[in-house]
Amino acid sequence: MKQWPYHFQSSMSNVLVIVAALMAIFLVIYGLYRILRNPFHYPYFVRSFDVSRKRNVDIEDYIDKYLCSEFGWNCIVEHHNTIINWKKRTESYIQTCILKKRRTRQLYEIIDDNFAFRFKTVRDQTRYRQQNYVKTSYKVSVLDSEIAVDWDWLVQRHRKLERIGFEATLKEYHSRDQRRQMTKELRQQIMKRDHYTCQNCGKYMPDGVGLQIDHIIPISKGGKTVASNLQVLCSKCNGRKGNRRTT
Repeated sequence: MKQWPYHFQSSMSNVLVIVAALMAIFLVIYGLYRILRNPFHYPYFVRSFDVSRKRNVDIEDYIDKYLCSEFGWNCIVEHHNTIINWKKRTESYIQTCILKKRRTRQLYEIIDDNFAFRFKTVRDQTRYRQQNYVKTSYKVSVLDSEIAVDWDWLVQRHRKLERIGFEATLKEYHSRDQRRQMTKELRQQIMKRDHYTCQNCGKYMPDGVGLQIDHIIPISKGGKTVASNLQVLCSKCNGRKGNRRTT
């Protein structure tokens, strides 16, 4: 059996000792890092809106639409309560912690109530990769815009939307060009709501031909393009009404 020279065996022993010492130092440093690092993570609310193939995007418009939906507002309220409960649990934990002062400082370092609710718009972009002389496309999601707000900002905005019946975004409601707010989707919604029937003479026209969408309070007199101010009239009744307010 081959015997290694004594000086070689001694060198190997020294290397093993050094490696063991380095490992021990690493474990001590890593252990200290785990103990001293900030263990808290602020529970942000994050919501993305897909605006692919859309132009002139206003992120506040999308936030308003989200707030107008019962689901969206409930999600925001629920997350606000989640933040409150997280703070209570964290503060209770700190009271029983050995590193109380350090943990208290670390908690206040990450509390970010002014920007707790984060919204962003994203759009898909087509990109290409080439492999073996074959080009293939794939889509990636790219950030378009973002905004971070606090709870009070959302509450105030929700109250403003509530005052207009959640029928439109604030930008749409206060727009000077109300006729531009009459979309194809809104026309169809009013037609279905009024059962394709003239609200003046009662004429039923299921194909929709000859029916028009009328502003109950005319735009010229401050009327808005919202569902509660719209009705279906036949062309004859709408022509007779002219620019008068429907009673």
